[in-house]
Amino acid sequence: MTEVRTRANLLLAEASDASLEEIRGSLRGFGIGGYASDAFCALTRAGSATAGDLVRATGIPDSKIYYALDELVEKGLAEVQDGKPKTYRTVPAPEIDARLSGIVETRRDRDRESITRLVSLIEPLRAATKSPSAEIAYIVKGATNVVARARALIGSARRDVVLLASDEDLVRTLSADLANALGRRVRVKLAVPDVALPKDLAKRAEVREIVCSCIVLVVDGQQVLTVSGFSGDSTYGITSTDETLVRLGLEYWESPRCCVA
Repeated sequence: MTEVRTRANLLLAEASDASLEEIRGSLRGFGIGGYASDAFCALTRAGSATAGDLVRATGIPDSKIYYALDELVEKGLAEVQDGKPKTYRTVPAPEIDARLSGIVETRRDRDRESITRLVSLIEPLRAATKSPSAEIAYIVKGATNVVARARALIGSARRDVVLLASDEDLVRTLSADLANALGRRVRVKLAVPDVALPKDLAKRAEVREIVCSCIVLVVDGQQVLTVSGFSGDSTYGITSTDETLVRLGLEYWESPRCCVA
């Protein structure tokens, strides 16, 4: 019986160590320092502890322990009780959820600002380059990147969008972007399968039934995106402003072999 109890205690300790290691890694992923993460795990296991207790439990140097605890307190992950010595403990789980969620939101806002700044720096550089009269086609690889390019093209539309898409998932994915284009008074023409569209899109867009297997997007009669095999990483698209390719894309819309009113 004693052997069984000892084995059970060992298994519990191993499970606890694995959980604490995962907690430690997650905290570091949220930008919490290594010493602070170690102190947090020790506090979680102990319930409450003094700085001296944590030094003995974790091996964090005396010169670093208060910096680690101050970081936890400042980030709202731990609280301190005055005394001689002071006692620390972690805050309840719902508060940890709220604090870490706040860190994620702040980081997301900061990353968004960085992206906006990056784009603002790139655009003038691109505009300053001279484009050839007939642009060579460019390849976009992967379904995620193809969808991102299609959304960007639809978002840039000022006059009209023509989409021929035999893939139902792609139509559903782009339906909100197409509806937003209508809100900007962009004319939208669709050749799609018999799939449920948002009410406003179904009502205001010119919709035809597609009878061929193709994916073609033409924006403002100037840019075209053709897509092959919309299926994950094997998906690739070709985008161009070549007048011949754009005209061919528009001719598909008019062709009874491709779509019918």
